[in-house]
Amino acid sequence: MINVILNGKKSVLEKTMSILELLKLKKIKPEVVTIELNDSIIDKKKFKATSIKEGDRIEFVYFMGGGC
Repeated sequence: MINVILNGKKSVLEKTMSILELLKLKKIKPEVVTIELNDSIIDKKKFKATSIKEGDRIEFVYFMGGGC
């Protein structure tokens, strides 16, 4: 088990996993979210190769349209 901060809240993941695996676990489509890992934006092409480790801070950022 590893401890991380996910969207500002303490979370426990069963194991070290890639960003892509985390998105699948949370049922989030990779094309609708931007991932910030430890204050750095991760390129979508690197979701599969980027591992989440103990103590990482992960933010899911969604862009929404709208306005006048």
